[in-house]
Amino acid sequence: MTPAYLRKVAPTYIENWPAALVALSMAQTDIPLSLEEARSLGRRNRDFGRWFGGEPPGPIEDLTNRLGEALRRYPEGAFVRLGSRSAKDCTNARLYGLRVRKPETAIGMLADDSRRIAFDLRLALSCCYLPHLFVRRWRRIPRWAEFRCWMKGRNLVGISQYDCHHLGHCSEIAANASHIRAVIEALFEDLRVVCHLDDVVFDVFVEEGAVAGAPLRARLLELNPFFENTDPCLFTWRNGGDFDGSFRFL
Repeated sequence: MTPAYLRKVAPTYIENWPAALVALSMAQTDIPLSLEEARSLGRRNRDFGRWFGGEPPGPIEDLTNRLGEALRRYPEGAFVRLGSRSAKDCTNARLYGLRVRKPETAIGMLADDSRRIAFDLRLALSCCYLPHLFVRRWRRIPRWAEFRCWMKGRNLVGISQYDCHHLGHCSEIAANASHIRAVIEALFEDLRVVCHLDDVVFDVFVEEGAVAGAPLRARLLELNPFFENTDPCLFTWRNGGDFDGSFRFL
């Protein structure tokens, strides 16, 4: 947890994307945090609050109000996350999902027991980096519809089924593989031009209509650093990686 590590990962955070890259994603609202708000969220974490000192958490009424204002823009619900990562590992998310409509629910999820959120907040605080929250319009994304992709030297060098550890073989992918690949490659032609990084791992989802004869469309979900800490899914990082340009699925 060093400034050098933050310099490596922070360019992938949503708040650091150029506007043209944001346009390839989905409707969202950016909520910058102060260092004190980040510290207060961290201290509320019931499992990792000790990482942020022994003092009681400070007030977050202003943050709650800003979250409430953002959530009113998405009456169908929203997905709330840090610019770096989501709290998908917290107990509330595992039991009830990640869709939120109230600011108190969002705060509870971010300050629940997520190691991912606690790690990223502690990293930000240790480097005096101001983290951001993002409130994203809720989208239903079936587990089969998410894919991890690799760009090396602005070339698409690999596409993988994202949920390859639990989902297993999926008929929606197998029956529409060429269609799905075309959707992702179409998105990549724009991404390679507007992305601020030459090498990056990027996650996308295919809109459901794309495998039912509707116009092809994929959207960008997030960026990840092109390094071995990023899950290679059906590829491997051994010997520098076996990214051969293929589309891999079970």
